[in-house]
Amino acid sequence: MNAFLGKREKNIENNIYVLLILVAIELFMLFSFLGYIHVEPISLTFVYIPVLMAGCLLGPKEAALVGAVFGLASMWKASAFYVGSGDAVFSPVMSGKPLGSFLLSVGTRTLFGLIAGLLFRRAKNCRHPLPWILLVASIGRIIHTGLVYGCMQIFFPEAGFGIANTWNDICRWDFIPFTVIIDIIIFLCYRFQKSAFFQKIFLHVDTIDRINARVMPKRFGRAIALILVLFSSFSVAIYFTNRIETVMIQYEIQISDKIAHDLMHLQIQFLLGIISLAFLVMIVIVLYQKNFNYLYFEAKLDGLTGLMGRQQFFNVGEALLESGDLDACLSDKSNCFIILDVDSFKTINDTFGHPIGDMILKRVAENFSESFGDHSIFGRLGGDEFVGLILEPMTKQEIEQALNGMKERLKRPVIEDLTVTCSIGVIPVEKGYSLQEMYRNADRLLYEAKKNGKDQFVFGYRYRDSEGTALP
Repeated sequence: MNAFLGKREKNIENNIYVLLILVAIELFMLFSFLGYIHVEPISLTFVYIPVLMAGCLLGPKEAALVGAVFGLASMWKASAFYVGSGDAVFSPVMSGKPLGSFLLSVGTRTLFGLIAGLLFRRAKNCRHPLPWILLVASIGRIIHTGLVYGCMQIFFPEAGFGIANTWNDICRWDFIPFTVIIDIIIFLCYRFQKSAFFQKIFLHVDTIDRINARVMPKRFGRAIALILVLFSSFSVAIYFTNRIETVMIQYEIQISDKIAHDLMHLQIQFLLGIISLAFLVMIVIVLYQKNFNYLYFEAKLDGLTGLMGRQQFFNVGEALLESGDLDACLSDKSNCFIILDVDSFKTINDTFGHPIGDMILKRVAENFSESFGDHSIFGRLGGDEFVGLILEPMTKQEIEQALNGMKERLKRPVIEDLTVTCSIGVIPVEKGYSLQEMYRNADRLLYEAKKNGKDQFVFGYRYRDSEGTALP
C-alpha cells in the first residue's frame, strides 16, 4: 500500500478518539451514580479512574487534561446551595477563597493526571512493564487522596483535613478490594491497547482520517452540530426548570431563588450526563463507520501491490485537486504528477516467468511510494504502469534526487542476470488542469523517455522553462 494510505506503525499515544472516549466516560461518571456510590456508612469514589486510564493508554498531557475535566466538573457541582460545608470548599463561589478552591478542585486533579501519566510512561519503559503498571495503578488512589488533603491543609486548614488523613483512607476496609478493582481495569486497558484488534481498528481509522484530511480539509458540520446540541440541551434545562416553578406556584408552593438555582443546577447535571453518554455512543459509531469505510476502501486496492486501482486513484486525485490544496505553485516548488513504466517488462515476464514479474511489480510499488513519504498518493493503472500524485511541493532538484534514489534501488539485482530499470514522466500540477489531462501529458513524456533510450525520466514544460531543457 502506498505511503499516504499504507500500513504504518500507528502510535496510539495522542489518539484523539481514545482521549474523547475517556473524557466522555469521565463526565458520565461525574454526573451519574457510577462516579459516587453511597452505601452507608461509606462513600466510594470512582471518578479518578478515567484519569488513570488516560495515563496508561495515552500519556501525561492527556491524563492531565482528563484530570482537569474532572476538576472543573467537580468544582461546578460543588457550586450548588444544597452541598454540604465539606464539599463547598471545592467551589470558588461557595468557599470564599476562589484561588484556593480552584487549585483544590482543578489544580490537584490536573497534577494528579500529570503525575500518573509520567509514572505510567516510566513503567512502560521498563523491561517487564506490566508489574510496574499495576503498581502505579495501585498507588493511584493514594496519590489522588494525598494531593487533595495536602491542598486542603494549605488553603482550608479550618476544615480539619490534612495530608495525614491519607493514612486514614489507606486503613479503610474498602481500600484493598477497591485497589484490586482498579488493577483489573488498568490491566484490561493495557492488554486491550496491545491487542491486534485495537491496533488494527485505529490504524484503519487513522488511514481514513488522513484521506479525509486531504480530500475534505475544511469541515465545520460537526462543530456546528455540537454547538446546536449544547444550546438545545441548556434550552431544555431552562424550560423544565421554569415548568417546575410554574407547577409549584400553581400548587401554592413557594420556592426561593436558592431553590430555583439548585433545580437548574440539577437539571443541567442530568442533561450533561445524558449528553456525555450520547457523545460516547456517537464516538463508538464513528469509529465503527470509519473502520467499515476502510474495509470498503481496501477492497478496491490492487491486490498485488496494495496501491490504488485506476478508478480509485483518479477519484481521490480529482477530489484533492478540487479541494484547492494543490493549485498553488510556489516560486521554485510545485506538486507534481508522475507516471512510471517498467522497461521491457513483457520480456522479463517471458524470460523469467510471472512470479518474478510479480515480485518486480511489488518492488517498484514499494520503492515508488517510499521515495516520496506520506505526502503522496499512488496507483497501479494496470500491468507495469504506475502513477503518483505528489502532495508536498518539491523543487526540481528534490524530485530528481528522489527519482534517482528509486532508480538505484531498483537496479539492485532481483536474481542473477536481471536488472530492473524504468522510464518516468514528470509534470507539475497546474491550476485548471484535470488529473486526466495531466496523465495524458505525463504519458507523452514517458513515451519520450522510452524513445530516448529508456532508464531515464523526462520533466514537463514548466520544469524545462526553468532551466531550458529536460533532465534525463
